Amino acid sequence: MKKKIIFVTATRADFGKLKSLIKITKKSKKFSVYIIVTGMHMMSKFGNTHGEINKFFKSNIIKFKNQEFKDNLETILTNTTEKFSKIVKKVKPDLILIHGDRIESLGCALVGALNHILTAHIEGGEVSGNIDDTIRHAVTKLSHIHFVGNNKAKKRVLNMGEKRNSVFTIGSPDMDILLSKKLPSIKFVKKIYGIKFKNYAVLMWHPVTSSVYRLKEDTKKLINFVNYYNQNFVIIYPNNDPGTEIIIDSYKKLLKTDKNKIFESLRFERFASLLKNSKFIIGNSSSGIYEAPVLGTPTINIGERQHKRLNSRAIKNLKIESLNKNNVDKFLNNYKQIKKKYFGEGNTDKRFIQVIKKNAFWKISTQKYYADIV
Repeated sequence: MKKKIIFVTATRADFGKLKSLIKITKKSKKFSVYIIVTGMHMMSKFGNTHGEINKFFKSNIIKFKNQEFKDNLETILTNTTEKFSKIVKKVKPDLILIHGDRIESLGCALVGALNHILTAHIEGGEVSGNIDDTIRHAVTKLSHIHFVGNNKAKKRVLNMGEKRNSVFTIGSPDMDILLSKKLPSIKFVKKIYGIKFKNYAVLMWHPVTSSVYRLKEDTKKLINFVNYYNQNFVIIYPNNDPGTEIIIDSYKKLLKTDKNKIFESLRFERFASLLKNSKFIIGNSSSGIYEAPVLGTPTINIGERQHKRLNSRAIKNLKIESLNKNNVDKFLNNYKQIKKKYFGEGNTDKRFIQVIKKNAFWKISTQKYYADIV
């Protein structure tokens, strides 16, 4: 009997990370793969990106809407848990695979834990800021298996009392795409998206839910920098978190449109090509921490959202109050491309499939206990 595996995707970012794992698993005759699509994928305001998933994987795709724009996190959690529970009872999966730190991951992990279904968490053990950290670590404690990006993350997961035989270091799945040498050409990407700038930087700015009271003023300061800095910008909408409407409204009211191009969402491979060929990325996205250093692109990381994620000479951490032309230019003028592989060698999919093909993997217990470090 084939093992039934459910992959859950809720955002453009996590689909980019899961794609190589889904692809290699679907090729195996040992598994029957289902893709659960929800979250921002199902929202027109963020580009209805569920259509992109249909283009890559045409079968066993199950979609459900779990939120409206401006819904609070607890409402999204309730909707996710209720609807995913019904899907699980119908599909009867042998394994649920979830990623990262979104509220959908928490809801699906709850369903897996409460129904004693083997649940695997991808990229646990990372640290950043914001409520994301809390959600990520909660998902780790609810999950039975952990596919981590590096040995530091593995150590943190073990420090949380997880069993050593349940933690597998495979790297970050998006490295499979970034290091594959199959990214679309920048000429093609610019043509597809109508980007006429020769040179540009990338802006990705998300709410920090623990300090939404500062968001309007901080966003205004960031936009003032963008408007008056001598650079064109490709700007991508934030995630649908509390405060997102403040950022989007500020973009519409304050940004100079003649020097910028704004997108609701971009396909991951095309975004990676844009990022690789940009002068720098600015904001507080994990893309500046994960993807940019690998692609050789400088990162200007603003504020606390990613402040504990990674220390690297490729990243300049600034408080919003310190964001000015002199500080940015000084970093960029002294930047030296390093391209270190902090999160894997580009073979995460192969490492992943080797693990799940082993009989020992399927014998990992769904009965959780705290494993003391002696």
